[in-house]
Amino acid sequence: MSTKLCQQKIKLNTGQLMPAVGYGTWQGKPDVNGSTELQDAIVVALEEGYRHIDTAAAYGVEPDVAAAIKKSGVPREELFIVTKLWNTDHDDVEAAFLKSLEKLDTEYIDLYLMHFPQANGAGGVALEHPTPAETWLNMEAVIKKYPTKLRAIGVSNFSKKTIDQLLEVATIKPAVNQVEVNPMWPQPELRAYFEGLGIHITAYSPLGQWDSPLLTDPEIAAIAAKYNVGVGTLLLSWCLANGVSVIPKSARRERMHANINLLKNLEPEDKKFLDEFHFKEGMHRRLCLAGDGTRPTGKELIFGWTYEQMGWETFFVDTDERRPM
Repeated sequence: MSTKLCQQKIKLNTGQLMPAVGYGTWQGKPDVNGSTELQDAIVVALEEGYRHIDTAAAYGVEPDVAAAIKKSGVPREELFIVTKLWNTDHDDVEAAFLKSLEKLDTEYIDLYLMHFPQANGAGGVALEHPTPAETWLNMEAVIKKYPTKLRAIGVSNFSKKTIDQLLEVATIKPAVNQVEVNPMWPQPELRAYFEGLGIHITAYSPLGQWDSPLLTDPEIAAIAAKYNVGVGTLLLSWCLANGVSVIPKSARRERMHANINLLKNLEPEDKKFLDEFHFKEGMHRRLCLAGDGTRPTGKELIFGWTYEQMGWETFFVDTDERRPM
């Protein structure tokens, strides 16, 4: 009941076709002291059919992505490369973009995202300026100045609140918003809002992280067994069934293979179960770790901003109370 979907593509509002399944490099280890672990993993991913590579300046691995692509022999025109502007670089978007371009050792970047809406200064202090809207106008200036080197711009971790502020000044609509999406944090209202704006949603942490309850839930496992696939394959297939692209990361070939060979269709009752999984007691919370490495609570600061400033839906783990923003 499965079919290889690595060539399935999403048409962005720019007209670009972006592969629906990408290979994520967050928390990949930069290759130092002769180790080529990350480079080797990316090469394997490319061998398995991945053509969408997601990275960021903050990950510190852009040179490793470049080296892996060269090792793979995959032509540049077959690839869709995404990287991101870090919070401390909002004051000079052009310089940050050119630095990423140089580190990736490529003629152009397919999609450049504002990693978070807020700008940070020394010590991680959130700055009043540039605002997300001001940073966006500077991103627009970069794509206008370098039309052959940058093909699209977008955002990450944006909410209805922050995207509305950005769109008040934008002359170019973001192509993508990259946010956490999985059955414990499905964000259906956010997804619907951005879909209405014509801005595509890409899911990070689509499987959760490490000890994710999604990977050990017996009911989810039973549904996966019904399709004769692993739980990871089922969860990623659910994202695609909701029109959301995914960027899973794995260092193991067998998991890379499973993460890109996804189900073409889910039975309506199975999709409904996963759509509503977050209504189960204790199962509505973010799975992406907080900035200090702990589970998020909804009370911590996100790079100097509160959840209210982010416009993120918040909650309290001790009560599982939902408080939409």
